[in-house]
Amino acid sequence: MTETTTQTRLDRADRIGMYLTMAIAAGGAAVTAWLAIARLIEVLPGRDVPVLVPFVAENAGLPIGPGGAMVDVEVDQAIVTVPQPAPATQFALVAEPLVHGLAIIAGIALLALFCWNLAAGRAFSRGNVRLVTWSAGVLAAGWLVGTIFTNMTVNGALSAISDQEYDGVVFAWNWVPFFGILAIGAIGAAFQVGERLQRDVTGLV
Repeated sequence: MTETTTQTRLDRADRIGMYLTMAIAAGGAAVTAWLAIARLIEVLPGRDVPVLVPFVAENAGLPIGPGGAMVDVEVDQAIVTVPQPAPATQFALVAEPLVHGLAIIAGIALLALFCWNLAAGRAFSRGNVRLVTWSAGVLAAGWLVGTIFTNMTVNGALSAISDQEYDGVVFAWNWVPFFGILAIGAIGAAFQVGERLQRDVTGLV
């Protein structure tokens, strides 16, 4: 018995929408690559490296009052310049944009293939389930590993500029990618259910 996969052709407008989504994805991948390369160019020399550092309950004075008077403000993040990062910090500075950039580009490529399959009428297939699952996995791994490197750079920068006298350990944690990964995972689960239902219906025919 030959197993067949039912294909549902999208109408012209929907196919154009899929192709536009792929074009936007290609643009996003290009921008991601450009940002990663720009950051690498910035950090590779290992001298006077700017690092974005989050703070908790820290205050600083800014000349924003009348006549440029200093006003005390609460700072939640600031860019500090590290004159010469330690070897471990330098490694993290280089690895961070590489990990984030490669993970995002790989995830975008997999999702673009997913859109290509949809445009071709292949919706509830095992291939699509794998593509969405792999996308979520790649992005999750990149987010977790990249976060580790981000925290290494943050604490290494604070240690360097304070001569290891700053006693606060800062953790940089961005929850936005986490919720995006959850959404992609939910889409993958929905397509997996659809693929099983389609396979069961095909077996009954």
